[in-house]
Amino acid sequence: MHIPTPTRPIPCALAALCLAWPAWTHANDALICLDATTPEGATQVGALQPLFRDCPRLADVDFTGRADGHKYYSGVYSTPLKDKSFYEQAHDGVVMQRGGVLATVKTNSTLGGQFPLLSGARPFYIEAQVATSSNHRDNFPAVWLMPIEHNPRMEDVYEGDPKGFERWFELDIDEGGFGPGGHHTAISWSGIWPNYKKIQNPNPTSKIPLDRTQPNVFGVSYSPETLTVRWWLNGKQVLEAAHPYVPEIARRQNFYLIVSAQSHKNISHYQMKLLGVRAFVGEAVQKGSSAAAPAGPSTTKGSP
Repeated sequence: MHIPTPTRPIPCALAALCLAWPAWTHANDALICLDATTPEGATQVGALQPLFRDCPRLADVDFTGRADGHKYYSGVYSTPLKDKSFYEQAHDGVVMQRGGVLATVKTNSTLGGQFPLLSGARPFYIEAQVATSSNHRDNFPAVWLMPIEHNPRMEDVYEGDPKGFERWFELDIDEGGFGPGGHHTAISWSGIWPNYKKIQNPNPTSKIPLDRTQPNVFGVSYSPETLTVRWWLNGKQVLEAAHPYVPEIARRQNFYLIVSAQSHKNISHYQMKLLGVRAFVGEAVQKGSSAAAPAGPSTTKGSP
């Protein structure tokens, strides 16, 4: 996924006055960051160990991209950092203007922030609770995972591959503006810049309408043993994909979360709120298990 350079945000003194959030006044009792139970998506893949659970606060965001120990950073390595004017604190989360980004790793380092990375050698489940201020089709809210190895140092070039040949796995938990419902993709990337090639699961877009002004919970589970991912929406499984869309290289990579308020054509000014995140992990797949072999034929399951 490419994050375009945004226009300047619309000034807003108070998020509560600037935004019209029809459903959020009743969202507090459903915040996932206050829920200590294990989601079904985590249980299904054996990811029973809580890794982190957080109710986002603006004070936890670093705007330099370099500070140690922060939970969130206002950009990723491939784009300019967003300054504090893009963000507001709400009583139940952090609000981003269009163009805002929250990532869980520093922009100038291979090191993560305060939250641990998700190891591709272990089963995991992660979910984020988000909402947008409108359902405009131009809105491009995104919740996604990238491997920290895909960076300017090209640490996704592996022994035995041609010089400069990168391989990495991108996992898009949800993206808006592609259809009436959710849009979920598993993408296997490879190649030498700028001639990258990608393979992604077919039929990623649901035809079931989704009200994005509600605080929806978008989740995904990952199994290194079967190279399978399953997407979850508000606690229900909606889609599944496996090899080759989930490549074997995923087992050797470590993933971080990005939440971004993007736009397809910069037509609509909107805001995106991050209300909570939580992640769970399981035990590492043992050497000599079935994880050493490729998964079966390419598959994707779920109702479009």
